[in-house]
Amino acid sequence: MKLALIHPQIIRGSGVENYLIEFAKRLAAAGHELTYITSLTTPEIGAALPGRWELLPRLRGSATMRMWHFNRLAPRAVAGVDLSIAFGRTCAQDMHRNGTGCHRLYGNLLPFWQRFSVKHLYELHLERRLYTGGETPKFITSSARVAAQLQGVYGSDGERFRIFSPPVETQLFKPSESRANTREILCRKMQTDATKPVLLFVSLSHRRRGLEPLLEAMKQVDATLWIAGKSLSAELLARIKRLGISSRIRVVPVTSNLVELYQSADWFVHPTQYDAFSNTVLQSMACGLPGIISVMDGAVDHVRNGENGLMLYHPQQSRELATRIQEALAHDAPAWQSLSTAARETVLSLTWEKHLQEWTQVLEE
Repeated sequence: MKLALIHPQIIRGSGVENYLIEFAKRLAAAGHELTYITSLTTPEIGAALPGRWELLPRLRGSATMRMWHFNRLAPRAVAGVDLSIAFGRTCAQDMHRNGTGCHRLYGNLLPFWQRFSVKHLYELHLERRLYTGGETPKFITSSARVAAQLQGVYGSDGERFRIFSPPVETQLFKPSESRANTREILCRKMQTDATKPVLLFVSLSHRRRGLEPLLEAMKQVDATLWIAGKSLSAELLARIKRLGISSRIRVVPVTSNLVELYQSADWFVHPTQYDAFSNTVLQSMACGLPGIISVMDGAVDHVRNGENGLMLYHPQQSRELATRIQEALAHDAPAWQSLSTAARETVLSLTWEKHLQEWTQVLEE
């Protein structure tokens, strides 16, 4: 089948872009002929992805103007293909894969001044046009939660939605063959007391992912918190000091091996205020790391409270978060192991092979 993949930039960066690149490789390997419609890529990616490239002009100036220009040009660039699949802020294509959730709901978390920026208002306009207009027949979301949000906000027909959970590389993300040794070595490296529980928080957007209420909750928790991903601002460092928890906070270098962190921690804590679908949830589960997962993340579709993890119902409330962490830490070794085993078993079926089979079915339809 001849397919066009549409996104303003096809580079290594966000989760959406990384997914698109891997998705394209797998489609090409399955025999599909691909055309990439974009305004920005790199020579390395251009060489790695087989197919034809349609590079559209990239306007200088504001991001809003670039969105407007790409949304205007992209539909005209689609020619000679069977189907077009878009991944970003465009309105006219055969299918749209939503990897960012409902921007109208996410916008409620933005600082006050950003909610009235031209860029944010234009993104809301494009989202409304996408889900209320008739230019895109089919929508693909990563979770039932996001599909329900979009249908509720925009009144979109549920028949136009399909839900494909993201795949997870379970051969890479897996439990350690010797968890005790891996944990001891990493705790020594991180200058962490191995006799106390270790919580893991992974984020590139600390405000949205709920680091502030988590730090407040740490006042009531006897454990060490590893923070991986984005470095901490001076404001957050000052808050940690003011809370008196500096001795129990460890900031993990960006270059650290994420798999080792999952294999060594005792609980994955994910109090996000909003996420369409965090890959870190599936990755941690694949490593056998039970999580305390916010219901504001679409990945909660795969969490069964008390069976393969714990759900967090009000992630912005530090008191509830502290209570849930204390409940988690009260699990004895057999109970923790049961959660660990169930977490991994839950995601074993979420393979790329299954994911492509789901896509193949909807493409044929």
